[in-house]
Amino acid sequence: MMLVHLLTLTGADVVGNVKKAAANLKDYTSRMESKTYKDGKMEYKLYQHKYLRPGFIFMKVVKGKNKGGVAVYNPYKKKVRAKKGFIKVWLSPDDRRLRSPVGHRIYESTIPWFVDRLDTRAKFLHEGTLFGRRVYVLEQPLDPSKNYGAVKAKYWIDAEMNLPLQISDYGSDGKVIRTVKYRRLRVNVGLTEKDFNI
Repeated sequence: MMLVHLLTLTGADVVGNVKKAAANLKDYTSRMESKTYKDGKMEYKLYQHKYLRPGFIFMKVVKGKNKGGVAVYNPYKKKVRAKKGFIKVWLSPDDRRLRSPVGHRIYESTIPWFVDRLDTRAKFLHEGTLFGRRVYVLEQPLDPSKNYGAVKAKYWIDAEMNLPLQISDYGSDGKVIRTVKYRRLRVNVGLTEKDFNI
């Protein structure tokens, strides 16, 4: 007779696996979608997005406001190299021209940044499917003073890679403040600092 053991997956289980996967994340590429909501208006952007530890970030606007614009964050200089057309400038990541309508900075849209917000308070909601992949959906309480008014977030975690494919932040009124999706996510592809030159 075969015994069947039913295992209950907890938020802590998933978060533990996500933290391990993020610790082994050297780089990634994706098509990152961002929807930000403020004052009843939604801003949509699609980016060509690259990341390399310890924090190099490349973002090129493919669709949306400032289409064609490129911003590259250098973690050593703590500056952003921005390019629009033939013009290149160095800017602070605090520059309002580089921030979302809500205020998010360029480094507050990376997978490691989102993973850092996860902790043992995360609640496992259910399994599902996203972009044709099996995902675990978590709900994470947030400190609104550190998350642009968001009091909680939902995470859609890829069950195989153990990394988030989508994150939605919610305000105290239950409305979405921001949703970020990582489409065509490829990890540890061998990026170098040269891939962040513009």
